[in-house]
Amino acid sequence: MIDAAGEWDVKRPAGWTPTEMFAHVASTIGLTPKIGPGILAIPPGVDIIEGLDIAAFNAQGVERTHSTDSQEAVEKIARYCTRMADWVGTLTDDQLEGEHTFRGMRMTMSNYLMTVTVMHSIHHLFEAPLSVPA
Repeated sequence: MIDAAGEWDVKRPAGWTPTEMFAHVASTIGLTPKIGPGILAIPPGVDIIEGLDIAAFNAQGVERTHSTDSQEAVEKIARYCTRMADWVGTLTDDQLEGEHTFRGMRMTMSNYLMTVTVMHSIHHLFEAPLSVPA
């Protein structure tokens, strides 16, 4: 749909282009297995993102995507999802059920992973085709 309309580089109401959104989603999924072991070590009462400015973090990530083309962004999502699945497969049931705090919400590690990968992706990828007429 985005290809047909030639709108990979058209800003959406959220302020990002589809290419930037896909690259952001890819980088979040790719980053999670790298920071996951550190997250597992954070005590349940300490917010996972304590001290992190999410808006600045996201802006830096989008800035790094300017040389990424749409095809590369889509390919990265597929590649990083495989890495994510491989890493999650190494986690024990106790690790997946361990309590953590994310943005003030208590949740298990499995719910955190669902939030930052699946739900986060749906949020951004839903926005990507918005300017394309149905």
